[in-house]
Amino acid sequence: MKRQLSGLIAMVLVFTVATSIFIYEWLHPNVNYPEAREGVLDARDWDFSQQGIIPLQGEWEFYKDQLLTPQDFADQGSELRAERSFLPVPGGWKKKVSDDGYGAGTYRLRLLVGDLGDYGFRAKKIRMSSHIYMGGQELGGTGQTALSDAGFVPSNLPFLGTVEVKDRTIEIIVQVASYRNLQGGLVQAPEFGPTADVMNRRDNARMADVIVITTLLVFGIYFAGMFRQWRQEPYLIFFSLFCWALGLFFSIDNEIVVANLVPSLSFLLLQKLLFILPYLAILFFIHYVRLYLSDRSGHWFKAFRWVSYVYLALLVLLPNDRLLILLWPGILLQIVAFGFIFTSVFRNRHHGVRIYYILLGVFFLIISWIFAQTRYQLALDSPYYIIVTLLLVVLSQSFLMADRIRGAFLRSERLAQQLLVHDRQKDEFLAKTSHELRTPLHGIINLSETLLENKKKPLAAEHRENIRLLHLIGRRLAGLVNDILDMNRIRYGQLDVQPKPVDLYVSTRFVMETLSIAPIKSGVRLADELPPALPLVLADENRLRQILHNLLENGLKYTDRGMVSISAERRGELLAVSVSDTGRGIPAEVMDDLFQPFFQHDEEGSHSRDGIGLGLSISKQLVELQGGQMHVESEVGRGSRFTFTLPIAWSGEHEAAAVTEIAEIDEYTGDKEYAEYKEFTAYQENLTPLSALPSASGGQEEKFHILIVDDEPSNLKVAMDAIASMGHTYTTASGGTEALEALRGKQKPDLVLLDLMMPGVSGLDICREVRSLHGLAELPVLMLTASGQTRDILAAFAAGANDILHKPFELAELRARVQSLLAMKSSSERAVRREMDFLQAQIPPHFLFNSLNALVGLSYNNVDKLRETIHHLTTYLRAKFMFVFHGDEVPLDRELELVRAYLAIEQLRFGQRLAVRYTIDEDAHCLLPPLTLQPIVENAVRHGIGQKPEGGTVDIIIRSADRGVEIVVEDDGAGMDEATLKRLEQGKAGGIGIGNVNRRLQMRYGRNLEIHSRPGKGTRITIYLTEERYVESHSD
Repeated sequence: MKRQLSGLIAMVLVFTVATSIFIYEWLHPNVNYPEAREGVLDARDWDFSQQGIIPLQGEWEFYKDQLLTPQDFADQGSELRAERSFLPVPGGWKKKVSDDGYGAGTYRLRLLVGDLGDYGFRAKKIRMSSHIYMGGQELGGTGQTALSDAGFVPSNLPFLGTVEVKDRTIEIIVQVASYRNLQGGLVQAPEFGPTADVMNRRDNARMADVIVITTLLVFGIYFAGMFRQWRQEPYLIFFSLFCWALGLFFSIDNEIVVANLVPSLSFLLLQKLLFILPYLAILFFIHYVRLYLSDRSGHWFKAFRWVSYVYLALLVLLPNDRLLILLWPGILLQIVAFGFIFTSVFRNRHHGVRIYYILLGVFFLIISWIFAQTRYQLALDSPYYIIVTLLLVVLSQSFLMADRIRGAFLRSERLAQQLLVHDRQKDEFLAKTSHELRTPLHGIINLSETLLENKKKPLAAEHRENIRLLHLIGRRLAGLVNDILDMNRIRYGQLDVQPKPVDLYVSTRFVMETLSIAPIKSGVRLADELPPALPLVLADENRLRQILHNLLENGLKYTDRGMVSISAERRGELLAVSVSDTGRGIPAEVMDDLFQPFFQHDEEGSHSRDGIGLGLSISKQLVELQGGQMHVESEVGRGSRFTFTLPIAWSGEHEAAAVTEIAEIDEYTGDKEYAEYKEFTAYQENLTPLSALPSASGGQEEKFHILIVDDEPSNLKVAMDAIASMGHTYTTASGGTEALEALRGKQKPDLVLLDLMMPGVSGLDICREVRSLHGLAELPVLMLTASGQTRDILAAFAAGANDILHKPFELAELRARVQSLLAMKSSSERAVRREMDFLQAQIPPHFLFNSLNALVGLSYNNVDKLRETIHHLTTYLRAKFMFVFHGDEVPLDRELELVRAYLAIEQLRFGQRLAVRYTIDEDAHCLLPPLTLQPIVENAVRHGIGQKPEGGTVDIIIRSADRGVEIVVEDDGAGMDEATLKRLEQGKAGGIGIGNVNRRLQMRYGRNLEIHSRPGKGTRITIYLTEERYVESHSD
């Protein structure tokens, strides 16, 4: 579909450029003709034999309100010279001769030629009557000129006159009068040249008109004959009428060849036909296109059609002198008609190559229309090559007829092949599914049932409970496999659903997240417009997700630009859910077949077609099976809206309704599966809450603590047993909200086993919350999912999962993945601790040497300062050598004690070159990783202040912030350039101290140091710590 759209757009651009070039060359000819100046045109240097005839353009003498003859100029030449004015030719009279352009007057031109002989004068547009003299001889004219409306007779027929010139100065006099219909004037420059050349030009123009007229009338008869033989295709008669209307129009336009056949034809009738026939031709063509493409008539087109009828009625009823009022409205309506044609073509571009034939005809018609309108407005002659465009309009549609027959044959053959392929695929699919999936599942169910019913060797109570769960889970899995076969059962009304209260918002959010993983068109947005508070609906959750997925995916498929959205509203005891798109829309004629199995509106080869046409049919049947209805509203070019209803699960009532429905089905079918479904429901109701069970560790020493999150009790039980068998402790959560509370509790987990699909807060939401607080290595997440869809796997990893395991899983695989993630966590923590120990034990030799020298110096002159310095050095060394970790965090006050001791020793060494300022909020308290602040302060002293001979100041600012503490270490030392700063941010500079702090902050808080520095201005490093209680890790 995209390729066809690109082809159509390319054709539009090519024809637009070509038309523009043709019009430009037509309006700007390369020939430089001589022009008249003050009533004189000098053509003595013009070679008529080589260069052809010339247009008599330029400044003509004009005598207003006078109809003069050559004798008048001979007798009253001097008096008339005083009354003359000059008018440009070509040009009209409006605002020049009179305000409205009406009146009478005489044009006069003196033409200088180099040779004597026979010359011709040809005029096509002298409005609206004329009488012509040339070389002192009367040539004739058109209509009847007069000084008042009483004797005026309008006519706009072309005129040609010849005369033998005996003087090289030729006087040309043209009397013109116009009092109604159109403004007067020489709106098109007359042509002058040797008689033979002028007559040849007229004959060529007539021949071109005759060719066009004959072609159009013949093809009109041809298509009318085709319609007579093929009446089920009404577009043929409309194209025939189009050809006839255009043929008649060209017979009364340009050279008006019909006047040669009917000389007495009234000008008033000609003028009305010139207005009516072009509009009729365009109306016939638009009906032809829409009928050929089977395009429905929307409200806008129906309104346009009625406006067209009113416009044509006005053309018929209004007098001729009022027709000009309708000129521009008619042009506007014709432009709108072309807009409807293009809309229909683009909306039905899936028709394949046939659409290109129609588009070619449209373009050729538009080119002819543009040239006709330009010629009329500017009073120009059409170029001869323009007749080709009209012939191509007819020929392109003739080729279209042949291609339609060929396409019908190929389409029938293709559909037959498709039916065979689809039927074979259906049989293979059902056979393989039945054999490969149902058989082993039934084996599991039967074997577990045999174990449960064995009275001779009964199972132990603990094992019996596990086997019973295994049996019930196997039956549920068998039910999922049967869902695959439900496509075939739908056709026979044999599909059953298991309704229960379902949260529409949770199901919608999950479907939209899975859809967002797959590539979406760049111009399309997927929007959730569900209201914040929605009642639960009584539905089958899996079927509901299937319906939502089908409708949203369908909207994305057929929307090229805009939005696909989902909304809902309450309608009494029903909830109406709507999926809307701004796509191409659905024609009205296919609405009845839209929900039929295997129905697709688009033809094969369309890019948007990637299914077999079952999605909408299955969705509608599933909705009806759950007590709802589905319908569609669509407008071609505007989009579609699919709406389905589901019953609301009333509080206290839906449970009873569900139990009643199950009982009725069980009573009706007698199927054992429903009895076991009720047994499983009872088991869930009587099961002791798993979060209250003791964390059995088997008496072994606890190693790790695992958080298990799943809304299915059976899945929780399996995971609990697996974790307990590994010697670890666990905390369980049966929903997303409970899991979030556990994550914020006192006991920090070392691993999270997380179910992907849960009501309320989904597994994806919990995983994102975990990643907002903990890094991948600090708190691994193993996602569990019953879906094997690639989009679910991508969504899980995008949310921050370390690994994903499909249900049902082998216990050995679960243990192996858990052990692998825990080993990764332990390895990461050991690596950080080793680096911490190394950093803690690292004392710069020069610092110790300088400190000892300072102590020796103080022993001679300042014993009190000596004691103070020894105390600071002791504090510093104790922190480096004797720090015992009971956890991975220390109080802020303890870290500040180390910083103060270090800075006191450095101030003794630097003297006045090092100034320290503390700005600390009294209520700023938090825990932070040890040796976080001291390395940053040491870096400011050694690499900032130490690099400047004059020294500087170190500011330590600690203040309370939103849910945390902000620590700023700022110096006015040497600073860093951009390259050094970039290496530092990438961990490629800064030694052990800065890099270690960065890594620990990233692991603990999910953020790095904020570093700002300018050479010569200093450096500012900011740490943001959240206030949270320290919790011991169980990995030690």
